[in-house]
Amino acid sequence: MREHEVPTHVQAEDRVLLGFTFPQIVAVTAVCAISYGAYRYVPVGPSEVRMALAVVLGLLGIAMIVGKIGGRRLPLVTADLLKYRLGARGHAGPVSQLVRSEPPTSPQPARSGPGPLRLMGKRTKRTLRRLRKKRNRKGDRRNGRMPFRPHGWFGKRRRRADGGQQGHRAETLESTRRSRKGLMAVAVAVLVAAVAAIPPAVMADGHDRWQDEIDFKVAEPVDGRRIFVEGMTVSEERALVTLRAATDVDIRIRAFGGPDGTWIRFSASDRLDQGEIGRYRFPLHGPVPSFTVSWEDGLGQAGAHTVEHDLIPHPLPEIEGDLCNLRMTSLGWAPGVVSGVIESECVTGIEHPVEVQTVTGHQDVTQTTLLEAGVTAITGTLSGGGSIAAVEFIPNGETSFTLPVAAGEAIHPVMVDATLEAVLNIPIPPLTVLTHHPERTEERTETVSLYRPGASDSDSDSKTITVTDENGVTKQHTVSAYAYAYVPATPIPKDVTLTIVHPEHVKAEVVEREPIPGSREESLSLASEIGSDDPYQALVLPEPEPVDPPAEQSSACLI
Repeated sequence: MREHEVPTHVQAEDRVLLGFTFPQIVAVTAVCAISYGAYRYVPVGPSEVRMALAVVLGLLGIAMIVGKIGGRRLPLVTADLLKYRLGARGHAGPVSQLVRSEPPTSPQPARSGPGPLRLMGKRTKRTLRRLRKKRNRKGDRRNGRMPFRPHGWFGKRRRRADGGQQGHRAETLESTRRSRKGLMAVAVAVLVAAVAAIPPAVMADGHDRWQDEIDFKVAEPVDGRRIFVEGMTVSEERALVTLRAATDVDIRIRAFGGPDGTWIRFSASDRLDQGEIGRYRFPLHGPVPSFTVSWEDGLGQAGAHTVEHDLIPHPLPEIEGDLCNLRMTSLGWAPGVVSGVIESECVTGIEHPVEVQTVTGHQDVTQTTLLEAGVTAITGTLSGGGSIAAVEFIPNGETSFTLPVAAGEAIHPVMVDATLEAVLNIPIPPLTVLTHHPERTEERTETVSLYRPGASDSDSDSKTITVTDENGVTKQHTVSAYAYAYVPATPIPKDVTLTIVHPEHVKAEVVEREPIPGSREESLSLASEIGSDDPYQALVLPEPEPVDPPAEQSSACLI
């Protein structure tokens, strides 16, 4: 005869009936009782509705008993969700603080009080006990002395109901009692099912007892960085981040923005092998943007790396000048160097103060005035306190610069000084020349030519005369005469002497002038900051421990 010993140290639960454990059988029994109570005592609708409600409750209860999510039972998952929803859900600090920097210390055994469900069970028992005692006291009063009814002392007494009404009231009271008994039975069955379905790990107050769950073992954390930031470039309102994996990891990138930097503006997932580089572009939003890279390695361990807003150069600086407006359109970090691009927008004309002489001669006038000058050329250099090699400035274009920095995690200040000089062409107003003339008298003799115009005239006359001849005969005769005179036009020269008095006066003469050359100098500064990460180091993870296959029960044969 061979003897078979059932080991008790294996991580396998006893299956007694249809693959169910003892707690599961109790829970299934309680679920069946709840379903029957819902069908029998719930006063809702016809029997078909109660039957459907009973079936739904039964299916949900069995699913809660035998269902699992990720290898964990649904009651455990429900308890974790309740503790997460009802407890503290936020961490007041960066996500990087949640990563363990050293292995956790082994928990010391401590006495813990009853869990919340056990306390609820005790309170329920205490409440039921009080109701039962109260009911017993009411029964004693009915069987003994009459209850205290002062309303019957004065006025009309209450009319006693007839026999039919008393019978109906008795039936109603009996039906109410039966319904209360049924609902009480359903409530007790629900409580029993909840206590039986939830394992003892959920009843514990702290997280230490959760480790008693079967097939649950806390792996020792492996120190070392899993992900490194190999570069970061900020352009306008977007960032390009280069990540390099120190080991095989699954990563998730989330960018935060908004007024207080808590809104998720971007999310992406990826998998990187050891030494692989990934580049990700996401928007920058709000005054304090940041991003977090969470990872999970091959051992199942997880962590995160957060880049706060003080490491991200956002918004990029800009400045307005008289000659040019400068704007840093790009600023990035790579191992050992910080590079950027400055865009400029320069003017073609500017008001320039000029000391110019406007009047000369009898009176000199010189004044300083603002004249509209044309900008023919702008030259300059970009420097940064000796760290940035001087580069030639490109007006109305983009000028690139580089800054060597030390390796390692740090915040690097970036200061760019622009020294500009403009060549001006300044048009100046005409020059007024004044000449003073004193008072003087002048006699001038000039020949004046007088013009005598031509003239003509005519006249005629007639007269009657009497003539006596020798014979003494008298005869009258009419005599007519006509005269015509003409004088031609003739110029007549004549010398005239004139006396001229010249008063004192100033004579002005306007003289045009050519534009004059000029120059204008200007110095502008742009300042920002950008963060860097530690140099890349590969990480070799130990081989994961083999997972034991789940133990299966088999019937033992005794021979």
